[in-house]
Parts: sequence; structure tokens; C-alpha cells
Amino acid sequence: MKRQGQLIEALGKRAKELRTSKDPRPKKIEKLRAFLADSKNNMSSIAPLPLPLNAKVTVTGVVAEKCSVFKSNMFPLLLYFRCADETEYPVIFKDGDDMRQDQLVIQLFTLMERLLKKEGLDLKLTAYDVLATAPQQGLAQFIPSKTVAAIMSEYGSLLNYLRANHPDEGSVGTHGVEPGVIDTYIKSCGMSRFLSSRFHTKISPSRLLRGNLSPRRGRSTPG
Repeated sequence: MKRQGQLIEALGKRAKELRTSKDPRPKKIEKLRAFLADSKNNMSSIAPLPLPLNAKVTVTGVVAEKCSVFKSNMFPLLLYFRCADETEYPVIFKDGDDMRQDQLVIQLFTLMERLLKKEGLDLKLTAYDVLATAPQQGLAQFIPSKTVAAIMSEYGSLLNYLRANHPDEGSVGTHGVEPGVIDTYIKSCGMSRFLSSRFHTKISPSRLLRGNLSPRRGRSTPG
């Protein structure tokens, strides 16, 4: 635990320095990578250590050349940890943001998922890891993803996107997509709820898959 605390302390100090500095973002990224790559800072290579964010993950260092700084007001850090099994575990390190709220919300979602599963209802919810390390600092698991807008722009519909990434030409009734993927999408309905709030109308998963984003009645613009 002492080594975990030292790791968080070092990253927190660097995150705060970069957030408060007036350097442009490219310079911040350069400084971050230089700090992580410097052997004196014991970041690029460390003795196997359980990651504070997820103790099941054992890390052996940080991949400095892949780390970055997000373009936002708080300039959170994107860190790629190298794991003992040679995989990578990307995390977001935030300074100046109360991560306790995020952690509480994720805990509520996790509890809700367990209760629903006890009743035989699996909505395919997958919570990402969040850990508040201080009142204004914390870690969150980074999940590579694409926005719905980017998917629609590139593929025309979510169905085309799923066909391209999870094809199953022999499927029956799933439009050429792996049945398990369609099942997960339908049950989670995450995209549907998001677009419903943006377009102020109910959008069924099937309509979203086909790329039909027009409300059933009249016209509406995103809020």
C-alpha cells in the first residue's frame, strides 16, 4: 500500500503541475512523457504492483510514449500502464475534479445490476473502474470508444457499424451481426436512452440500428 500511495502521490503532483501551467497542450504532453520516461522517476519500469484502481491488475510500469493529456479545462492525463501479462491498462488521472461523485454513481449502477440479476434480468451493464484518491483527484478506467455521431458519419447506421465489426453472415434474424452482439445492444439500450434525451423523443433500438433518427412526429433538434 505504501508503494501504491507513492505512485498516486507522484502522479497527482505531476497532474496538478500540468493542469495549472500555462503551457500549450502539446508542451504539456511533451513534459508528461519526459517525466514518465525518466528512469529517475521510477515510472517506466517498476516492480510488480497491484494497480490502486483495480487490485486484480498488476502493473510493471507506464508506457510513456502512448500517454497524453486530454484537451479539456482540467487537462486530465491519459496513462497507459503496462501489465504483468504484457497487456496494457489505460486510465484517466484527473486533478481538480471531485471524483467521489463519479465513484458513488458507479457503485449505484453496480448495485443495481446485481439486484436486477438476482431477479433474472441481465441488462448487460458493465461499469468501469473509478477511484477517488483525494477530494479533488482520482482515477478512472479509460474505455476506447466512438461517439454515435462519428459512427453515423462513417457507417451511416449503427447496424452497418456492427456488421463491419461483428459480422456473422450465417445469422438468421440479426441482419448479418453476431446474435450475442445484437442481444447485448438491445438489452443495454444505452444508445437509445442517450439519443432520446438529445432528440426529446423516444427512439427504439431497432430504429437506431437502421439509422432512422427522425422523430416519429414533427422535427426536433438536439438540446
